[in-house]
Amino acid sequence: MAEKMKNRILAYALTTVMVFSLAGSLYFGSGRIDEAYGDLKYFFVSADTDVVFYNEATRTTINYEVEDKAEDEKDPADNVTKEDFDKINDAYVSEFFLDFLSPQEQKVYHQLYKGIYDFQETIAIENDVLKQDDVGDFIVLFTSSNPYVNYIGGSYTISLNKKGYVTAVNVEYSMTKEQAKTQRAVLDKRIEDILSGMAWTMSQYDKVKYLHDYIVQNCTYDDKANQPYSAYGCLVEGRCVCEGYAKAMLALCDRAGINAIPVIGQAGETGEGQGHIWNKVMIDEKWYDFDVTWDDPVCDIGNSYVRYDYFGINDEQFERNHTPDKNRYMNYPDATSDKADYFVVNELICDDGRTADKTMKKAVDLSIRRNESFARIKCTDKDAYIHACDKLFDSDDGTTEMFRLLNELYSETGKNTAASYSIIKNDEVYTITVRFTR
Repeated sequence: MAEKMKNRILAYALTTVMVFSLAGSLYFGSGRIDEAYGDLKYFFVSADTDVVFYNEATRTTINYEVEDKAEDEKDPADNVTKEDFDKINDAYVSEFFLDFLSPQEQKVYHQLYKGIYDFQETIAIENDVLKQDDVGDFIVLFTSSNPYVNYIGGSYTISLNKKGYVTAVNVEYSMTKEQAKTQRAVLDKRIEDILSGMAWTMSQYDKVKYLHDYIVQNCTYDDKANQPYSAYGCLVEGRCVCEGYAKAMLALCDRAGINAIPVIGQAGETGEGQGHIWNKVMIDEKWYDFDVTWDDPVCDIGNSYVRYDYFGINDEQFERNHTPDKNRYMNYPDATSDKADYFVVNELICDDGRTADKTMKKAVDLSIRRNESFARIKCTDKDAYIHACDKLFDSDDGTTEMFRLLNELYSETGKNTAASYSIIKNDEVYTITVRFTR
């Protein structure tokens, strides 16, 4: 983290040198003046009220207005110290991202949070810190990194001075302060109830799996829900969209002592990518990618189906269909390990499709012992995936290898033979799930 701050400071230093150098060249003729002005224009862009910022994943819309007030007429920004901020927000996710901000940017974050905490409609912030081009990214950082703030809308009006710097943020609230306080108490109680079912002696992996499974089994994707974009909508009302899933995971992990952050970007399991939010979670000092929304697919299989296709995987696999946005203020840690991958942990990885029956037999045996009806394996690459599908489900005599395998296992346990099975395949991450009935 210190290294990233050092890089930013170095960039500022280089910028200063360039500006001085250009300024010194202004005396060498009109052509040089025009050339230098073009280079300098980037650093001194005036406010533009015709621009509208929109982020699809967080539904953040920003309009701008230029203040006519003189400097001595503007509302002073509150001096919110880190100690003041820590009294009202101790979430890990804020701490993580704030470490990447400059001291002045941290001050703006504290002022914005305190203003929203106090339900101020117009929040004055430190002048000459955020430029118009950057405030959209800053608001996205703020809204996505505060899972307990569920009472602000997605539309903001930003006040700018004539130089294009932000002087105030105008916020619309979706409920009263009393209503928000009541809902926070209900959410806190629900989180306590959820965590009461989790043994604190569990490994970090098992804790994260418990939280992941709880969300999937107790929430339904619904963009028409009352509060679809909040942890409250997910955990209390049981209906939300990806933002609610991701914020619920943040809130639960935070209270369970597990480090987690949100990731904003584009994702598309089939077809073109759309605005989406997911998580990175730290397990045993290593970061992993999680998409709880996609592990709760909209299908007719029933509430008992929990998918682990996007549970604890690394960036190389995850970025086949997830692309983080380039947000100036959101720095994401690399996820390079696969040790917390559900399939790695349970030894359900198939690296040779010709031996897929052995891996699937282990998966079915594990499922039977857990009294489950889903067996899952994951292939290491596309070639192994194609051969595994052929090995398990192609038939020359009308009976597939999968059916023979199920009957063999049930015979060994003294139970009735399998009646039928259905297949759920994921062509992006090379997983094969078999749902079987007996």
